Amino acid sequence: MDKYFFGITTVLNFVLGLLTILDSGYTANVRNKDDIFNINITMPNFNTTQEDQYAFLQYELPDEELTLVGYSPLINMNAAHHMLTFACANPGSNKQIWTTGQACNGNEQLIIHGWARNAPSMTFPDDVGFPVGRNTPYKYIVINIHYLSNVVNDKSGNQLIISRKPRKYQAGVMLAGTSQIYLKPKTHSIRTPFSCRYNGPSISIFAARVHAHQWARVNSLYRVRDGVITQIVKGDPQWPQSFYPLPSPIEIQSDDYLVGQCVYDNDDEHTVRVGPTHKDEMCNIYAMYSFEPTKTANGKQKTGLAPIRSCWDNEFNSLNNLIPPDSEVPPRKPSDIGGISNGHHTHAEHAMSPSIDAGKQLSLSSMDDPAYEDYMEEVENMRHRDKDSDGYDYSKVLSHLGLPEYEYVDAHNYDYLLPTHLTYGKDQTVKIHNAKIMSSNLYTCVDSWPDVKSLPGQLGEIGGLALNKANDELVVFHRGSRKWENKYFTGNYRFRNELYSPIEEDVILHIDTRTGQTKFRWGAKMFYMPHGLTIDHAGNFWLTDIAMHQVFMFKPSDLTHPALIVGEMFQPGSGPTQLCRPADIAVMKNGDFFVADGYCNSRIIKFNRKGEYITEWGSPMTGLQDRDGFPLANQWNIVHSIALNEDAQLLCGADRENYRIQCFNSNTGEFQRQIRVETKDNIGPIYAIEFAPNTNGTVLFAVTGGTETPTKKVYMIDARTGDILTSFNSNPPLNAPHDIAVSTNGREVYVGELALSPMNALHKFELAKRKDLPTQTFSKRIYLNDKNFRVSLIIMTFFAIPVVLAVIIGCFVRIRNIRKLRRLNTFLNDVKVSSTGSGSVLGDWMNRRKGFEKLDQCSDGENEPLDNNINDDLNMNSNDEINQQQITTSSSSINNSVAFKMGASL
Repeated sequence: MDKYFFGITTVLNFVLGLLTILDSGYTANVRNKDDIFNINITMPNFNTTQEDQYAFLQYELPDEELTLVGYSPLINMNAAHHMLTFACANPGSNKQIWTTGQACNGNEQLIIHGWARNAPSMTFPDDVGFPVGRNTPYKYIVINIHYLSNVVNDKSGNQLIISRKPRKYQAGVMLAGTSQIYLKPKTHSIRTPFSCRYNGPSISIFAARVHAHQWARVNSLYRVRDGVITQIVKGDPQWPQSFYPLPSPIEIQSDDYLVGQCVYDNDDEHTVRVGPTHKDEMCNIYAMYSFEPTKTANGKQKTGLAPIRSCWDNEFNSLNNLIPPDSEVPPRKPSDIGGISNGHHTHAEHAMSPSIDAGKQLSLSSMDDPAYEDYMEEVENMRHRDKDSDGYDYSKVLSHLGLPEYEYVDAHNYDYLLPTHLTYGKDQTVKIHNAKIMSSNLYTCVDSWPDVKSLPGQLGEIGGLALNKANDELVVFHRGSRKWENKYFTGNYRFRNELYSPIEEDVILHIDTRTGQTKFRWGAKMFYMPHGLTIDHAGNFWLTDIAMHQVFMFKPSDLTHPALIVGEMFQPGSGPTQLCRPADIAVMKNGDFFVADGYCNSRIIKFNRKGEYITEWGSPMTGLQDRDGFPLANQWNIVHSIALNEDAQLLCGADRENYRIQCFNSNTGEFQRQIRVETKDNIGPIYAIEFAPNTNGTVLFAVTGGTETPTKKVYMIDARTGDILTSFNSNPPLNAPHDIAVSTNGREVYVGELALSPMNALHKFELAKRKDLPTQTFSKRIYLNDKNFRVSLIIMTFFAIPVVLAVIIGCFVRIRNIRKLRRLNTFLNDVKVSSTGSGSVLGDWMNRRKGFEKLDQCSDGENEPLDNNINDDLNMNSNDEINQQQITTSSSSINNSVAFKMGASL
């Protein structure tokens, strides 16, 4: 009996365990004796709540040393548009499934697989894999599925092919491409080149995936070695999104160059720029490679250290001429993606092994499948979407900006758009017109600004931005043809002025904020490495040069000779009269000013209006941390930008590499607070800050940058409390923002980038405008908390009270008169009864019982003769005057017979 009971218990435990695994959406299956097994990560009967929905599912890997060696998608294009698979240190949510946010938290994340339109399964070369699990940063797998339409009980997912045996070579993914995309209307064969130099151990590229949107024709990548160019990949962006194996792996060695391009055709009537949506374009090539990892002292492989992760933008222009002419011709099928094999390569055994023949699995191009939809919203679209903007209190934002709250309607509560008005006069405010636009993104990028044609061809990296007092000019301080490179400096921060002369071009531009056209330029042969720019209340220009280690002030009347200089030319130092790579300036109304002496000295210095030293605060990093895990207050790792709100006695500084903002009392230097715009794992370097003028509060704008920040954003902050009021992304996305400028009430925001071309150097963002509204009229509902409604109600009540009183009095008088008439009628009836003859003077009247009711209708004009043809009377003024005179003269002799006639006529 005991044996029988034990057997039943064992079977039940096994069944319950199996059901638990199946219900969680994860299954494991041992495939063979080589310790290779599958893990199925699938949705547990997921139901979408809307069309075009994104869903994330996390899976925690076993605490083992594992290697991913392949994928077999368990998904169909009828249900999903695309699917991504990530390896993460931390998932983007604590929930098993989530539909907003991101796949991973923190910087330790990696896209390990992408699928779309029934792309095939894939396995890596025999000795290559992605290490995950124990002794790696990657403890979780997250899949992200983009559903096109509503689905019920969906079980889509991905099957991971995993080995417990480590591989000799690790896999990595390099993203190559550019954001320098500007497609003019009705143009063809537009090329956007990119290039870089590789510096690392040998790698072997064995598979590639290209990505772009509907205007792209072909993406290609090449290797250049000793002047010889070799094709790595050439792919059609309209193919199904998958990694395709190269015919033969391509070796990349240290000092090799990588060069490539994307080719576009724009038959539309509008300009197309870089961006994540289907209205924008992209230029991406993902190259999957293998490399032999370094080993620890005990002989184990080091994981998480990829030799190269990106090759971005066009660093070496001269290589573009080596790209062959046939690069503009797309391959006919994926087997042609790598061109012709040209010899032996390192890791030549690393040929990918698709599960079945790729040519038999799927449609290979739009020619093979006429119904093939454009893949505009692909992997990158999902990663750049703004999903968090609705979480902010926009009434609070408007209040801080000094914009009236009643001029904004929340799109979640109302289904109509506000009426429009937009004012730009002095001390006037801006109306938020489109609630739906407001709820999705507070600011929108002005696509037509600036006028690129009016910008100089040598518009270089943007050092600083500033708006003049009238807000009609944006002044730009840029570096022309010079880039900040180590070759210009010695080891002790001294600029090599004996080798390099001042910048030849005009480095200061005045750009019309409305038209985007360049109005004026100056500053040629005056600066060596421009950085910070500020315009004070008197219109003076304050500039910093990090090569000269000086601060300059120019008056508008003399732009060739500085009126004030602080610091010693080409002499870095830390004394009261010396600076070391000063980054920014903030000027008080009395002329005193602050300098962010930020790259070397980690301090903020205050000078009087004559440039004489007053005080300073700040110190370098000591390695000590506060309880929140950040460095101690008043310690700096590059004071990159400062902003002053004199009314609030607040001076804030962007502590760039500590990923925070520090604020101080501007009079005493006493520390007030530190501000972090994101959680510690998600935040990036804060490059620039600026207070918005003429707001109700201390509204501080900040912009993040740096290559380690995946999504650069602009943040709106209440500097008094440290609260983040809102944030927004850019479209096109920001690449390398460096400075920010904000207009009155925050109506317009400008961002300058360390860009390589004028097309993407400057961005203008503004609140919703009149053009965003439809022309039809919407019925507006009234709400008691609307300030306009309350004012109108008070005015209406004020005028209504006398009217109501008059009506009440009139009704009272009328009721009293009716009672009198009734008594009179009773009296007349009594008289009629007592009368002995029909010739009584009142006889006719008493025969008309309704005479009083009819007469009462004309009580206001009882002395006027009644006439049934009223229109004739209105058109005969002379007759009216005669009749009136006759009535007036005879009024004293009117007898009862006249009254009887009037009664009879009624």
